[in-house]
Amino acid sequence: MKKIIIATAALVVVVAVWICLFVKFSATEQILFPGGTFQVYAVSDANVGGFSTVELSNQDSVISAHVNIRSGMAYPYAGVGVNLLSVNNRPANGFFDFSDFDSLVIDVETVRMQRVGIKILNDDPVYSKKNVYQSYRPMVAQAPVIVRDRVSRASVSMLDFKVPEWWLAMQGLDKDDGLRYMNRGMFFEICNGEGTMLGIPDDIVVRSIKLWGENRTFKALMVVALVVMVLVYAGIVALTVRNSAGHIASREKKRDELKTRMAQAAKLLKESDRSVAEIALAVGEKNPAAFEKAFAKIYGVKPLEYKAKK
Repeated sequence: MKKIIIATAALVVVVAVWICLFVKFSATEQILFPGGTFQVYAVSDANVGGFSTVELSNQDSVISAHVNIRSGMAYPYAGVGVNLLSVNNRPANGFFDFSDFDSLVIDVETVRMQRVGIKILNDDPVYSKKNVYQSYRPMVAQAPVIVRDRVSRASVSMLDFKVPEWWLAMQGLDKDDGLRYMNRGMFFEICNGEGTMLGIPDDIVVRSIKLWGENRTFKALMVVALVVMVLVYAGIVALTVRNSAGHIASREKKRDELKTRMAQAAKLLKESDRSVAEIALAVGEKNPAAFEKAFAKIYGVKPLEYKAKK
């Protein structure tokens, strides 16, 4: 039982540590802004022949983009972008990996627009050309701006991002080819959303951009670790119980054997005139003192006292 108690206490401690680690590391978080890690830049359709304008103000904790949406080659847009390949935070493999994340949350305020457009530009191994902005594969999603508890926020699942039809048409594709290349991210942009009034100025104020995702590999390893811990604990308990049962059975067997030998000794004490030492040898006990102790344990009196009662 002592081993089981120790094993149970150890399991409780280990599980407590497991829970702390699981809670702390089961989710992946990446802050694109603030923090000064990534370069922020102004975004407008002027890059592709449009006439929308943007006035950008970038401070340590807030980005303000005063936009005026006019006309665009594919669709008019203006806003703010984040260079995911900033020199001071360039990923080891050369690209930013969005595939590790499940959703993103942006603390953003607008004046008139009720939605913001979110665009991720990925390097397409087939269609993208180095330093050619319009050749990067855009993944676009619309996120409603919702005010809750005095916080204006837009959130979107990574599954909601789609390749716009205009880009597919530019590449000569009749339909979405299903490719995303979310592990080859280059730029992240927040622009005007659907329904923005042309020619009417608006503001996009960004206070934070965060990506969230499940750390699936970590979770899988933690589940395996938990299973191993439980199996080890179950093995210790089973082994301890089995050994305990074996010890009990062994003690009972020895006690039964002792009773049998002492019963033979009692019979000899009653029916013969042999000495205690001789009777001890007769029942398999070479030490008379040990024999007397064993006999008294079974019958409550020493052999000579028992013999005197016959």
